[in-house]
Amino acid sequence: MAFLNPVFLGFLSLVGVPLLIHLIRRRKLRVVQWAAMEFLLQSQRKQRKRLRIEELILLALRMLIVALAVLAFARPVLRAGIPLFSQNARVYAIIVLDNSFSMDQRGPDGKTSFERAKESANSLLTKVLKDGDSVSVVLASEHPESLIGVPSYDLKAAARRVSSLKTGDRGTDLLASLQAVNRLIKASKSPVKEVYWLSDDQASAWETAGKDTAQSSWQDLSKQAMLIWTSCGAPANERDNLAVEPPTLGRELVTPRLPARIESRIFNYGSRNRDDLLVNLTLDGKPAASVRIAVPAGGSATARFLPFVGTPGTHTGVISIADPEHVDNLVRDNSAPLVVRCRESIKVLLQDIRPQSDPAKSESFYLLNAMAPGGSEESLAPHLREGPGFGTQPLRDYDAVVIAGASSMSTADARALGDYVRTGGGLLIFPGSDTDAARLNADFSTAGLLPAKLGPKKILNDEAAITLNPAAMLHPALALFKDTAAIDIASARFTVYYPLEPTAEDSQSDASRIIARFSNGDPALVERKVGMGHVILAASSAGAEWNQLALKPAYVPFIYQLVSYLGQGAVAHRNLHQDEPLFLTLPLNQANKPVKVTTPDGKTSTQNSVLDARGVTFNYSATSRSGLYTVSSTAGAPDAFAVSLNTAESNTSMADPADKLAHTGMPASRYNIARTSDQIHTIVNRARYGVEVWRTFLWILLPLLFLESLLAQLFGRRG
Repeated sequence: MAFLNPVFLGFLSLVGVPLLIHLIRRRKLRVVQWAAMEFLLQSQRKQRKRLRIEELILLALRMLIVALAVLAFARPVLRAGIPLFSQNARVYAIIVLDNSFSMDQRGPDGKTSFERAKESANSLLTKVLKDGDSVSVVLASEHPESLIGVPSYDLKAAARRVSSLKTGDRGTDLLASLQAVNRLIKASKSPVKEVYWLSDDQASAWETAGKDTAQSSWQDLSKQAMLIWTSCGAPANERDNLAVEPPTLGRELVTPRLPARIESRIFNYGSRNRDDLLVNLTLDGKPAASVRIAVPAGGSATARFLPFVGTPGTHTGVISIADPEHVDNLVRDNSAPLVVRCRESIKVLLQDIRPQSDPAKSESFYLLNAMAPGGSEESLAPHLREGPGFGTQPLRDYDAVVIAGASSMSTADARALGDYVRTGGGLLIFPGSDTDAARLNADFSTAGLLPAKLGPKKILNDEAAITLNPAAMLHPALALFKDTAAIDIASARFTVYYPLEPTAEDSQSDASRIIARFSNGDPALVERKVGMGHVILAASSAGAEWNQLALKPAYVPFIYQLVSYLGQGAVAHRNLHQDEPLFLTLPLNQANKPVKVTTPDGKTSTQNSVLDARGVTFNYSATSRSGLYTVSSTAGAPDAFAVSLNTAESNTSMADPADKLAHTGMPASRYNIARTSDQIHTIVNRARYGVEVWRTFLWILLPLLFLESLLAQLFGRRG
């Protein structure tokens, strides 16, 4: 026990005053012989012992009253629980400030969690820490950042930096932030260390707490510092939230003649159903479409749009919940950006190795009519080349190449086709009646373009004919055919096909994948990613001799989907996740030319394109901010791409930090939980100076005074 006013302890000598009075009041008796007294002597002996005990009780009570009064004025302090330190010790404090985007959720007081956290941080820097103390500030997220890494003694400057902070676009990872804090603690030689963790108590942030590395990290922290966890989030009943998932496009590349297919899931992280939620699509700053959906509590629903983009070029848009400012208390995730790239048409080179004059036997006849019905070019613009080899045909002029009746290739053609695919081109291969499986396997394998090896040809009778299995069409390009009620693709019978054995000829274990199967389980289509392009190999022909697919209405959308997917090229991916790099291919005349990127917050950076074996390429990796980015070069019109938030952070449901910290194995004596700045001050004062108990002494003193008065009256009357 310590005393804040130890000078009053000198008055403990007053405890002797009751004893002195007691001794003075003792009378010295002179013995006088009196005959009548002898009759009372026997009674006196019986009461003497009782009277002495009563006097001693009153004496002890009065001395205790004096002692308690003096101790109360001396302001005693109890130091219990966590290890404590001197009032004058210099402190190294680490303020851990959660800046994930969930901290933008507003509470009943109208303030966001981040605003409350900054207020608490500034209170620490201006009222709790004192001159001579040092501080570091860590911004906690999936990628924690040491805002002030080297301990700073300028507390006012630190407070100014904290006041100017804004939330980021990332989610929360407590383990990564904890490890960053432990590195700072271990680097400090200060004997007294405190960690102030300011967070919104998001339950998902504790997903890594059960890991062995997490538990050992929390225990390492407890051995070196005292932790004060401050809960800055909204109450548990005020955390309902809606979130818009990053949009997906049925195909990234669209044309003006067909609508784009855009979808986005809407999540409801709340306790009540949203039965009539309006979701809007905006393109190029103008309303494009709206849809009403019902989103159950704790569930999700999909908003689907089919807008016509209209003009070629890169179009930017946003999917948003109507009235995003009022639909919930976290606005940041109520919308999601998107980019739609529209091309006038997809240029396709169609090569028919063995052209036939009879249309019924010509594979190119069916392919041309599927890509350009009636000879009119729309979204697909096919160009037919008959006979083997590409000659002087520049493959770079085409978005996709389709080979019907594929067999052998010359070395020059294999090299040209390999370079074309590796730089982002798309290749679709159909075997035919003149296909030599062994030659095809050898030539396409040498070029690095073989998704699967062709086995011996299988010929089936009508009774044993097989069909396509729509349920196995999980590839984005074929997802349209999963619903056989909308497009019947399962009725086409196949009597001749080549068994396909997917192969991976490089270090990528997933270089080849089956994207469609027959009803007997054999692969029908196998895809392989080669460089920046894609190759798809079919097991059967594109004509009507081996199967009935070319005679079915589903053939047109089937070919269109495959070719448009392959025609997207390396530049198709415009809708990215955080930290996913942007990759663009540019014309050859843009080699080593500057390319400017403007981020969603208006900052610009410039770097040069690169000329390598893939052609002229541009890579940009600084995609940590969500929103729309613009890309400008001397090649033509500005381009754009979108980066979406990680909606896992949108689940703002609350977890009890005391319970979570207890499960980490951290000793209870090494952490405290606070809700307000006043509670922080109380906890810190107790930690540094202990708990004052003078009020307790006074509360004990009052009944003792009453008891002393009562006993004095009782004993005096009986005496």
